[in-house]
Amino acid sequence: MDKNRIKYLRSLHQKKFRQENSEFLVEGNKLVNELMHADFEIKNVYAVNAEELDRGSIEVEHITPKELDRISTLKNPNNAIALATIPEPRMPDMDTIANNLSLVLENIQYPGNMGTILRLANWYGIQHIFCNAETVECFNPKVVQSSMGALYRVKVHYTDIYRLVEEATNLPDFGIYATHLEGQNLYETSLSSNGLIIIGNESQGLSDKISSMAVQKIKIPSYPPEDTGMESLNVAIATAVTVSEFRRRTME
Repeated sequence: MDKNRIKYLRSLHQKKFRQENSEFLVEGNKLVNELMHADFEIKNVYAVNAEELDRGSIEVEHITPKELDRISTLKNPNNAIALATIPEPRMPDMDTIANNLSLVLENIQYPGNMGTILRLANWYGIQHIFCNAETVECFNPKVVQSSMGALYRVKVHYTDIYRLVEEATNLPDFGIYATHLEGQNLYETSLSSNGLIIIGNESQGLSDKISSMAVQKIKIPSYPPEDTGMESLNVAIATAVTVSEFRRRTME
């Protein structure tokens, strides 16, 4: 692999160059294998040992362990790395939104949390996640890794979430829920099978702007109800508990 190619691939470690070139990296045998069976455009696949990949008809370029180390974002690279095109997911129409349960993320900052939220969305059959521009980019290498392939199956839209929520308030029989420390007990609240669940920043929670737009504020109660000495749950854990309760109601 020539130096210019290595330089280009390394540049994709940075958000600026991923956005400029609409390309991102996928690392490790498992994620590369899943990528090759996902609906993504693959530009190149590089591997130290191509035989470890379920590559089908996709051509794999051999690279040395040293070259893999140079282009990888990982401390311990695992054999393969792929270059793929960042897709441009089309915003679903309001009818699709009206008939599904979706997540709205405001100012989520940590890649690990974003990746975990993608995984749980995939697990619970949530097809769309809507994010404001300040939420961490889903093609950040740490998000790609921690999503464990869920990024290939869940559509992430960076959009004007405030306008989206405002428009959704006009949908009939549609819930708009904000996770909030001053909300009603999640387990004692009537929940709908379709709606928007709004999740806020790890330390600041939701902005006043979007909190005021929610039809209903909900919270996960601590046990026992008295002060536990903790202000809140990790945002990914709180999202998992919340979505699980929504789905449990549907299954009853």
